[in-house]
Amino acid sequence: MANTQDNVMIRMEDIHKSYGDVEVLKGIDIEVHRGEVLAIIGPSGSGKSTLLRCINRLEDITSGLVEIEGGTLASTKGDGTVEYAKEEDSRKLLGCMGMVFQQFNLFPHMTVLENLLEAPVHVKKRAKEAVLPEAMALLKKVGLEDRADYYPAQLSGGQQQRVAIARALCMKPDIMLFDEPTSALDPELTGEVLRTMRELAAEHMTMVVVTHEMNFAREAASHVIFMADGVIVEQGDPQTFFAHPKEERTRAFLNNML
Repeated sequence: MANTQDNVMIRMEDIHKSYGDVEVLKGIDIEVHRGEVLAIIGPSGSGKSTLLRCINRLEDITSGLVEIEGGTLASTKGDGTVEYAKEEDSRKLLGCMGMVFQQFNLFPHMTVLENLLEAPVHVKKRAKEAVLPEAMALLKKVGLEDRADYYPAQLSGGQQQRVAIARALCMKPDIMLFDEPTSALDPELTGEVLRTMRELAAEHMTMVVVTHEMNFAREAASHVIFMADGVIVEQGDPQTFFAHPKEERTRAFLNNML
């Protein structure tokens, strides 16, 4: 990974996350630089999605350090307790990120276009007239400009997920987080969502992608992390990682997936 400190978009140091007595993350360190695509792979229950959700505070960490674009979101004090940034600072840091979930989470009572307009207009208080052409351009980008007036129930799962990506992009994030974005889709619909994500990667959008799509990780990622049992077992550039995995646990996982 690049080592220009100015370009560090996400830094997580010694991240621990527990639910009661169960420790899900056991000292994770990651660094994501501007324009990089980090793919996080691993078996179910390895902590991948929990780690992703700790980046944008859908989950609070138990201990460690989280920095977003150089600003401290969370840090551990001397007494071991975690301190999060003040609400206004938190909102600013979290506003740098957009997230796409396994389930599409579109508002069913709103049209596709209304789904895109909702947050920029009502959260960011931007003028609808200013957001409208941007929203239509994003729908065109994901190949759905002809579906602007459709409701989510009228779309396929793949189309709904592409709308969800466009909706996240409508907030103009610097970082996009994807949590198994194709896991709820039929195989024939997966390709269209991955195609959209590959285009974002080609445009150097900073992305963190939890995925079970090994071809995407190999072809679109700039760095791959393999997690198991709450720790990073192995990581590296995709070519080396997939061609010459060092750890037996990694090899066993890849043999099952490829």
